[in-house]
Amino acid sequence: MTKTSSFDAVVEFCDRVKEDPLSVLLCTEEISVSASLRLIEDQTIAGKINTFVQVYSAQPLSLKWKQTFTIKSPDSGEVWGEGIVLDPYAEKFIRRQKKRRIQYLQDLRGNEKQMLLAIVQFKGIHGVQEKEIIRFGHHSKAYLLDLSQELETEGRIRILEFSPLFIISQTGIAFLCEKILSFLGQFHEKHPGDMGIQTEKIRKRFDVHSRILTLALKYLTQDGQIKVLDDHVALSSFEMALLPEEEKILDRLEEMCLKDKFQSVSLDELQRSFRLSSKRMNKMLTLLTERKKIVLGKNGFILHSRWLDEVIQKIRNFGKRELTVTEFKEMTGLTRKYAIPLLELLDQMGITRRRGSSREIL
Repeated sequence: MTKTSSFDAVVEFCDRVKEDPLSVLLCTEEISVSASLRLIEDQTIAGKINTFVQVYSAQPLSLKWKQTFTIKSPDSGEVWGEGIVLDPYAEKFIRRQKKRRIQYLQDLRGNEKQMLLAIVQFKGIHGVQEKEIIRFGHHSKAYLLDLSQELETEGRIRILEFSPLFIISQTGIAFLCEKILSFLGQFHEKHPGDMGIQTEKIRKRFDVHSRILTLALKYLTQDGQIKVLDDHVALSSFEMALLPEEEKILDRLEEMCLKDKFQSVSLDELQRSFRLSSKRMNKMLTLLTERKKIVLGKNGFILHSRWLDEVIQKIRNFGKRELTVTEFKEMTGLTRKYAIPLLELLDQMGITRRRGSSREIL
């Protein structure tokens, strides 16, 4: 069992204590030790005054959630009050966070499910791992999983991993989503010519687990608030600012993609033709993709959306349920080198489905 020298508790004093900090003798069933109490807030509960305190023990103790203890006078041994451990591993109390800390301690006075939810909500955007919860209350893994599944069914948390258990509150995810949107807005103002910001930079900015960031980005994407392209994230309403010369390049790029169709247009060829850096080339292609002018195929090939639509229409008007590679080559005029990756793209798009050496038309 991990030992602790600082914990949060609620104490019912026999008499109103005025001193802060207060030196006491802290007694559990196993040990008596000198300690200091910092008063956080008085709470009137059922007509009795209870005080939330942070306790600093003179030596490490083995404690768990809702363990009881007695505080006595260090001189006379007179009993001054009875206490209940709420957070066995409390962080240092910060006055400006007092309101949040008090709410947390009030929630910890509830049952096991309320305790679990309180911990997860207090951890915010970082979530809680199994080992943290187990050392807190010493409950079994199976019991914690049952509680977590109940809370997830109620829509109050999300389970990120089952073994080991890793959970986050829905309020934590919602807060992270708001922060990401604000961060993206500020980034676009400073960098209007960039396609967006890399997901790894967002993770470092908020210092969250990759699973948590993935979930937040998924929510924002499904809600239509952001777009993710080539590992870059941007607000859905954002469009990169272009210089006049870049608009001309964009028009020529689109024209070249349409003219040469599929067989001869690759990223390297376009980059050489327009003498663009990799960054500017990606910017151009991202804009064309967003404007639904092109589709990026496998192996770095680029297809104009109009030409691809024509190919799809030919397939649907083919008059058969299945299509061989030879028939597809004749239909498009492509060699096998280019026909196969295009068929694979059509499989991904749900236009066709591979069945042996041929394709089923869906």
